[in-house]
Amino acid sequence: MDCGSWLLAGCLLALLVVGGGAAVTLTDQTATDSTATLIVRSADGTASANETVAVGALTPAQRDLFERARNTTEPIDIPSDVSRDPFVEYWYVRDDNRTYEVAVAVS
Repeated sequence: MDCGSWLLAGCLLALLVVGGGAAVTLTDQTATDSTATLIVRSADGTASANETVAVGALTPAQRDLFERARNTTEPIDIPSDVSRDPFVEYWYVRDDNRTYEVAVAVS
């Protein structure tokens, strides 16, 4: 093969790699549209401080979601405009000297 053929083959390979990466990126973005639910249960025992977030540190929307989930035994849907990060980063929420275990399920 001459130099021009190698150059053409290299460019085609580069386009395949970039195109494949773009397809993977677009596919991953649609995966974030999944449904997430919050589950809250009363915690047994003591939780360490680095696993616990105070209810006062939550946004008003997160507090409302936590309260609704705490008052039922069913999972509560997490709206797309409410960040689920505190419920993922911490295992427990502390409120009025009580500790609650939190879990996020994604489907």
